[in-house]
Amino acid sequence: MDQLEWQGYVHRVATYDCPIPLSFINDYNDWKCRSTVGRMLLILKDVEGAMAVLATVKDVQPDMEDAPDFGLSEAEHKVLCLRDIAQIVWDLTGTADAPLVYLREAYKLCRDYKHVFRSADRGKIWVRRLELLRSCGREEKALAEAAAMLEQEKDNAGVNPYRFRALVFMAESLAAQGAYEDACAKIAEAYQSFPLTEAAERDLAAAAAQATPEERYAAYLHCTTIQYQPWERDNVPTLAEVRKLQEDNFRRRQASEQGGLNAADLIGQLK
Repeated sequence: MDQLEWQGYVHRVATYDCPIPLSFINDYNDWKCRSTVGRMLLILKDVEGAMAVLATVKDVQPDMEDAPDFGLSEAEHKVLCLRDIAQIVWDLTGTADAPLVYLREAYKLCRDYKHVFRSADRGKIWVRRLELLRSCGREEKALAEAAAMLEQEKDNAGVNPYRFRALVFMAESLAAQGAYEDACAKIAEAYQSFPLTEAAERDLAAAAAQATPEERYAAYLHCTTIQYQPWERDNVPTLAEVRKLQEDNFRRRQASEQGGLNAADLIGQLK
């Protein structure tokens, strides 16, 4: 990709309604910048541009020990890129073979990466494979994989995105057959593996109170579209952590712009 083409993509991402600062996306030699630009182009419906950019990162090997205090790790960048490439190929071709390969690689990275994901839902990355299998007429295989996941995760109690997604997937299949009571039971079971909040508990209680199984299922299914809080602990920084990052960045900028001037006194004025 030549620099003129690259800068055109960067300009589009940097100037749309919710622009991303150039410092996050301008450096072509930083593959994470290409990752961000490619994924944003897909959001902007520029499928051709998104594929052109994402194709440059599909073979990158991420540093699995990269674990920044803020922002996405290399592993999470790569997972999201593979997810989006899979979606583009599926939308363009309607065949699942290549997308399933990309999603399998993304799932393996989710399993192998031992640090916090800021954005990606590991369970949703995994279940996307099952959704594609169902879409191309291989639902029995998809349900078998969901059952296998439940067996694999049976000893991992508490918050578990894989168990949650497997049970919701099974519930969707039951509902498609008209078995709404059983589907509701699956979703209720799924929420035993979800990071519940007061708002989530309120919405689930409202769903359970619906008059008919079909209405209960519809209300439960709506709840599954809401991420009430992050899946992973330590995902959201504390105010103290944010302030420390701001101070550190301020010191670095001052040192760079003023030849090493100590900015401690200036920072103190902000407190």
